[in-house]
Amino acid sequence: MINKKISQVKRLISDAVAFLRLKLYTPPENDKVLLISFSNPNLYHRFFYLMVKFYQLSGYTICYPMNFARFRNLRNKDHYLGLIVREKKFLSIHKKNLPPNAIEIRDEMFSPDYFANYFKHQNKQENTFHIPMSFHPFMYSQEIWNHKIDTERKRFNSIFCYGNFHAQAYLDIKRTEFTVKTRTALLAFFMKKEKFVSVHGKKDITSADDVMNEKYVFAIKENYGIRMEDIRELLSYFNFYLCCPGVVMPLCHNVIEAMSVGTIPLIQKEYAEVMYPKLQHRTNAVIFKDLDELESILQNEIFNYSEQEILAMKTNVLKYYEEYLSPEGMVKNLNQSILEKKLIYLQAEHRSVKFIN
Repeated sequence: MINKKISQVKRLISDAVAFLRLKLYTPPENDKVLLISFSNPNLYHRFFYLMVKFYQLSGYTICYPMNFARFRNLRNKDHYLGLIVREKKFLSIHKKNLPPNAIEIRDEMFSPDYFANYFKHQNKQENTFHIPMSFHPFMYSQEIWNHKIDTERKRFNSIFCYGNFHAQAYLDIKRTEFTVKTRTALLAFFMKKEKFVSVHGKKDITSADDVMNEKYVFAIKENYGIRMEDIRELLSYFNFYLCCPGVVMPLCHNVIEAMSVGTIPLIQKEYAEVMYPKLQHRTNAVIFKDLDELESILQNEIFNYSEQEILAMKTNVLKYYEEYLSPEGMVKNLNQSILEKKLIYLQAEHRSVKFIN
């Protein structure tokens, strides 16, 4: 009990010192300002941080007036959301000298019912805007999201996939209305193939020769947990990336990381259609409806595209990323949606999925 009290006092002091520093911070003058008038950012946890981070990366000064209680709530409740007050010089809490063209975001402009259009309105995009998925938050926070990658390197004409395939962790999606195959089911499907390869380190990819062509290459976390700063580089060695769903929904940050280096998504139809705008088969993705169609694509299609077809899809993937998924692209589209008074859907992960039922 005494140790707990001591810990609470230490945290209070640490929070007070951090809040004082924030109160003393005055950002440089800027005619691009985002004013946050949100009472419940915790609803959106990491995705709220990501949205605001994109504004910061796009050259905006972030203004979020708050008292000490709000500051402590943001700093300590959610690991990722807390980054908005833990990162140095991320925001100002002073609402003064705002330019007349400041962008303001308020609770009532947003909805966590991210999949309403898909399940209730035939996926029609009428007067709505979906803030897209993005990289893992740490990639932006640690400033490794835009490391220069050689997207023109000679690539393996193979399918790459990486991540956590823990069976129990990724079964929750089966209890939702989504019909995408789980990542464990996809792994089991590919492991039976003669062309399946499991890599155990970076050099297995970067030092490989043509023997790696026309393979299904998996970096399974328990065998090889890729360092975050290596992810985009390793993705750039492959023509295709197998998009596995997240814990409770199809969307996962891996597909965005792949598209950022022009690696073409191999993706199930339902997954492709909850990206906005939805991906298009043989334009900026290779899309399969089910495992039978995936089998057909593997046997007859994916390794038979001409170099011109691969280049065209790769170019379209990079264009899609820049226009819709990059910080500046997303902010431009979000600002236009705010101007047009559209309803803005922002991910809330588990909470968003609960709305489906």
